[in-house]
Amino acid sequence: MNQEQKELELIRKITNGNRKAFEELFNTYFRYLHNVAYNRLRSKEVAEDIVQDIFTDLWKNRESLEVHTSVKSYLFQAAKNRVYKHIRHQSVREKEVYIRRIHIDYYSQNTFPQTQKVMEGDELEYLVSEHLGDLPKKSQTIFSMSRDDHFTYREIAEKMNCSPKTVEYHIGKVLQHLRVNLKDYVTFLFFFSFLLLI
Repeated sequence: MNQEQKELELIRKITNGNRKAFEELFNTYFRYLHNVAYNRLRSKEVAEDIVQDIFTDLWKNRESLEVHTSVKSYLFQAAKNRVYKHIRHQSVREKEVYIRRIHIDYYSQNTFPQTQKVMEGDELEYLVSEHLGDLPKKSQTIFSMSRDDHFTYREIAEKMNCSPKTVEYHIGKVLQHLRVNLKDYVTFLFFFSFLLLI
């Protein structure tokens, strides 16, 4: 039995719940996959997380596991997909941080039209928090995850076990509530709405 056949036999055992076979596959390919991820991302910690996720998903989905190429090629493709997903995710995060920074700079320079009220950040934050308390807990939680934790709609949906459309609905509900109750601060809410919808 050659190496490829041995590894395919390991996969067969893993699909049947054999932990020793899983550990053998893990020990064989952990370092290889870590190097694949590290060479692209240059972060040992992120590379390690990616490899851990690959094997965690492999074990969780073992009963439906199908390998039509060599095991090494299968795992390499899995690592490659995870790396690209991480890069895309980082790109979205960097965009959000950049736009938020522009907003903060804009707000701190008091460039709002003089016909509108300008408030100190702490005072406005207090009013926002006060009016949020009028809303259902789920809406508050989703809004906080978007505003304070900077999660995307998809990330919030995964964590709250709902659809991105549901997340969009709750955030829209909060923004509408704030627009009504903080109508004197339209400029701020316009920017705030924009940041939450990117």
